[in-house]
Amino acid sequence: FHHMLKSCAGAMFAELTEREAYLDRFGDWFFTHGDPLRALRFYARSGNAAGWLRTVAEDAGVQLASADPAEVFACLDRWPREALRADPTALLVLMRRMFTWQQIPKMLELRALLLAGIEAHPELPDAERDNLLGECDLIMSFLQYNDIAAMSRLHRSAAARMTRPAISIRNEGSWTFGSPSVLMMFYRASGELQSELTEMDECMPHYYKITNGHGQGAETIMRAEADFMRACFADAQIMLERAYAQIDGNGQENMALCCDFLAWRLSLCTSFTPRESFEQRREALLGLHSVTWLNILQSSCAYYYALLCQHEKIPAVFREHQLASIHFLAPGKPMMELIENQVYLAQGEYAKVIGRSEALLGMCEAMHYALVALHIRLQTAAAYEMLGKRETADELLISALAAAEPDALYLPFVENYRYLKTALTRGAGAKFAAFVRTVTPLGEDFVRRCGEKRAEGSRPAALAGLTERESAIAALVAKRLSNREIAEQLFLSEGSVKQYIN
Repeated sequence: FHHMLKSCAGAMFAELTEREAYLDRFGDWFFTHGDPLRALRFYARSGNAAGWLRTVAEDAGVQLASADPAEVFACLDRWPREALRADPTALLVLMRRMFTWQQIPKMLELRALLLAGIEAHPELPDAERDNLLGECDLIMSFLQYNDIAAMSRLHRSAAARMTRPAISIRNEGSWTFGSPSVLMMFYRASGELQSELTEMDECMPHYYKITNGHGQGAETIMRAEADFMRACFADAQIMLERAYAQIDGNGQENMALCCDFLAWRLSLCTSFTPRESFEQRREALLGLHSVTWLNILQSSCAYYYALLCQHEKIPAVFREHQLASIHFLAPGKPMMELIENQVYLAQGEYAKVIGRSEALLGMCEAMHYALVALHIRLQTAAAYEMLGKRETADELLISALAAAEPDALYLPFVENYRYLKTALTRGAGAKFAAFVRTVTPLGEDFVRRCGEKRAEGSRPAALAGLTERESAIAALVAKRLSNREIAEQLFLSEGSVKQYIN
């Protein structure tokens, strides 16, 4: 009945002569109720360029990141040039989004429109003109993406011009383009880790100044990840807690999720306990209505359970390899492919890992993603090893060891130790003996810890019908905790605990 009524209503609506006015009202309603994506669709249908651009400017690219790029391109081709020039804030937001969609010619076209619009209005106050030009420099800095020093030169130029924070970038927006790792974004070359960490410390304050602290804590998270890669677990935990303290209460969920990704990996190497379970984190994120945050959480969850070899717990989008159905921002996509590779490895799909490696390594080389490339080489070496192709596995392993040794990046080898243990005892291991001597006990400990966690997570058949939350409560009841103690541990009310127990 609902479908019939909806079809009839749609047919009657199509016969109205004043459809555009109603579509505009739909757009206005969604705009005022905080649903920019639906507002954009209705303004596009009604042909309201001003409303569409106003929504883009107000959203500052936060929800626009989840939009279908084809719909945005269609509108940009349709709107009159004078309408675009009249809204410089929307142009700045769209320039940044064109970068993340790797539409660089379109980004430069929008920049030309912005500059022409500024030039056409000599009456603009000098301060506003400088703010717009400074923010343009800020957006153009992304063309130097992951070259920290080159980006910072434009950030400093923008800071010298601007008298206000950027209006095209908001704190609640994505800072890592959907990547769960800062280090994977900014580690460009073997042997350069320490200088890159120093550059981040020096450069980020200039970026924070013009963006009102967007990405606050990135340099701390990157340093924590670097300590983790070098197996300095105590230092990694200290820096991780500092990062959590830096971002506490500032609404930058992206940075908190990067901290969580490190926390869950750290928990597989030490007795460290993450602040929340994946289920608790997901429940909190659902209330924020951000597909980007949920995608980062799913990728972290997929990597964690792939390392544990608990296939059934890997989120379906990774377990069933449906990444093509998600609009990932281009700079974050190689990290998603890395994680999908780890899932393929855990599933025993070794030929798939090998088949994908050449294209993925090419992508990493183009984007200067040296750490992502290291992981992919190791995953590919592991796949060849599992298929008995020892000679090729050794070649890839030697290449990976040569890249990792200058910066003592042990953890990618540790996380893949279950596959590479035998290979590390052959020629490659002899050539990099000191490095392998450090990896071996770490790898043995990692495999042991993963086995213990799998045993903890396995449920008796009698509990198979329980949800993860019900099973957690049952385990705490078995430990003779009171309802109040269970409520405190799981952040529930006592009433909810009673209902679960009933």
